Amino acid sequence: MLRWYRSQIREHGALDATRLLWRVGWSRTATGLANKLLPEKISCPCCGWRGRKFYDYIELGYAVRHTVCPQCDSHARHRALFLWLNQVYQLKGKSGVALVFAPEKALASIWNNTPQLQVFRVDIEPARSVNLLADMQHVPITTSSVDLLWCHHVLEHVENDRAAIRELYRVLRPLTGELIVSVPMEIGTRTREYGFANKKESGHWRMYGDDFADRLGEGGFMVRTVDYHLSAADCERYGVTREQFYICQKPDTSRS
Repeated sequence: MLRWYRSQIREHGALDATRLLWRVGWSRTATGLANKLLPEKISCPCCGWRGRKFYDYIELGYAVRHTVCPQCDSHARHRALFLWLNQVYQLKGKSGVALVFAPEKALASIWNNTPQLQVFRVDIEPARSVNLLADMQHVPITTSSVDLLWCHHVLEHVENDRAAIRELYRVLRPLTGELIVSVPMEIGTRTREYGFANKKESGHWRMYGDDFADRLGEGGFMVRTVDYHLSAADCERYGVTREQFYICQKPDTSRS
């Protein structure tokens, strides 16, 4: 917690960081007591944790209630994607080369259990135990050589997301390769560019809207929207909320 507090001071200044510390501390204390004193109600499919409540996710400019797993730090989207990768996509049976951008701690176990898939974890910083340090706007990978690109809640952190999309398109293998991607979105709106990395929104450069799929299409991709539906009981049990994502493929332009 002390390390996190110091990073918040560097990011927001002492006053705002201290206010944020009190909000987070109070919220986590209350949730911790609930998990000790009340009967179990929820569980995390990523790590097996069971309890009464997930932690709140609190940033300076916004908060998401009851979403963070106390054990593996998964959020609602991670738990939904974990179930989809296991039950629907059958990731364990995939083969080839995969690039996982900004690898999520909560999904580490599933990427480690892919015997036929050569997984490279990519990030701009070394803190996530990555295999490759790289900026998504300039990926040092051979053209048309990657079978699976995993890119969730990353593009909003990239200054020139169109350049990043072009790079994802360039490295993906035509026809058989797949980019699986999602971003924070406000349904019913169009993408709003901030023009700067908004510190109050986790350093996001933009808030995406309904036109995100069009932006992927402009980069050359064939885009398919995925709506993964769990039962109401499973959504409540795993703390999952609906969030659409996309599977994109690269056409074989060599034949045209």
